[in-house]
Amino acid sequence: LGPACWLWDYLRRSNQAGFLLPLSGGIDSSATACIVYSMCHQVCLAVKNGNADVLADARKIVSDETYVPEDPREFCRRIFTTCYMASENSSQDTCNRAKLLAEQIGSYHISLNIDAAVKAIVGIFSMVTGRTPRFSVYGGSSRENLALQNVQARIRMVVAYLFAQLTLWTRGVPGGLLVLGSANVDESLRGYLTKYDCSSADINPIGGISKTDLKNFIQYCIENFQLTALRSIMSAPPTAELEPLVDGQVAQTDEADMGMTYAELSIYGKLRKIAKAGPYSMFCKLINMWKEICTPREVASKVKHFFRMYSINRHKMTTLTPSYHAENYSPDDNRFDLRPFLYNTTWSWQFRCIDEQVNAL
Repeated sequence: LGPACWLWDYLRRSNQAGFLLPLSGGIDSSATACIVYSMCHQVCLAVKNGNADVLADARKIVSDETYVPEDPREFCRRIFTTCYMASENSSQDTCNRAKLLAEQIGSYHISLNIDAAVKAIVGIFSMVTGRTPRFSVYGGSSRENLALQNVQARIRMVVAYLFAQLTLWTRGVPGGLLVLGSANVDESLRGYLTKYDCSSADINPIGGISKTDLKNFIQYCIENFQLTALRSIMSAPPTAELEPLVDGQVAQTDEADMGMTYAELSIYGKLRKIAKAGPYSMFCKLINMWKEICTPREVASKVKHFFRMYSINRHKMTTLTPSYHAENYSPDDNRFDLRPFLYNTTWSWQFRCIDEQVNAL
């Protein structure tokens, strides 16, 4: 309810005609889509209960002085556009999941392919340098592999803004759309996102919500909105789909890329943000929390890996899209976290203390 009301308030104040969301078929963007659908439910309910202010705002947004929002799906189609941006690395499964969810919530759905744009950008690089980068599976280095993934991600951001500005124009409808981001709090903390990709948007309804809580919200939507498409989305392993498919199937997963699970990351985030824990104090807390499942040396390795990634990617925190803050574990550094964003990534003193404690145990 909170994020849905926040979205409505932002929309009515912005004088825009709705939202556009890059819908990947994963949990994060699907949860964001469900928040918009929840907003449409709340608007229709308020109008039904005689709220004249909400009715006036709805009519202004859709540019129709006689319009009355009665059906959430119909209202959703008027103000919400979802866009699946496929590449040669996208699976048919995520395409189908995005399309089915869009049908069930009623959004105006667009499916497109970005391969031509990706090849054009890489082609410019090859023409200038005489070198063509390759993915790791084709013999490329890790630098080439990461660069090719980032090109895809950043092109999606550019395409999202183009369609947000002109989609309604092509349909003969006045106004533009606000672009919604869908990077969750855990990925922001870890830095598992491409700077200036689809995490860069006008606003982000889930930027202050963890993956664990988003899964709970998805379950709520399945039960209360009968959005059955969410079941397959929940069961699928999270993936960026930026590396080549293997036999037509996704080989890349978020947790393998990050080197940690989302469950672990949620714990790291709360200890770092709420408890203000550094490497050593986090290690001391976790050797007790995880004493049944990890040895002290394993805990030390996990904590060191997290803090290395956290400090290396800290610069990304300064450009996060404005978010709705539902929990006190939010990482929105711009306004609520005054710690420096540049750290010594070796954490030499802290890691040495951890090693001494491991040896003592």
